[in-house]
Amino acid sequence: ALAEMGCDIVTGGGPGLMQAANEGARSAPEHPRSIGIRVELPFEQDVNPFVEQAFEHETFFTRLHHFVIASDAFVVVPGGIGTVLEMLMIWQLLQVRHVDDVPLILVGKMWRGLVDWTKTAMLDPRLALASAEDLQIPQCLDTADEAIAVVRDLHEKWAARK
Repeated sequence: ALAEMGCDIVTGGGPGLMQAANEGARSAPEHPRSIGIRVELPFEQDVNPFVEQAFEHETFFTRLHHFVIASDAFVVVPGGIGTVLEMLMIWQLLQVRHVDDVPLILVGKMWRGLVDWTKTAMLDPRLALASAEDLQIPQCLDTADEAIAVVRDLHEKWAARK
């Protein structure tokens, strides 16, 4: 659905949900770019066959920087520790405004629990580790359809500005 809007699809270039997203980009009528941003790991699989343009990074830090400069929206789906790390780094960049006007959309029930934990732990008045505004940055959604609707609305606004 995102590719049908003309959105480039940028993933980690691996299997599973990343491959499905890249495959969607390749099969969309508008045929937006299907990009994989990889990191060198000794046990990592090859880039999925639906990535048209692959970038290889030696470190997670340069890979994340590449994601940041290549993205107008971050749609994060359930994943492992690497996904959590990347999502938290994006959240922090938005918090300190090193990245501006880019939505952080978290899709799936696992994220709501993490965001709820931050509110409980970090808004404790005895500690004051974050502001309530900081913890409103990620938008937690339960389904892909909800995320698509948010991106569709943003895409229309971006198109109107151009």
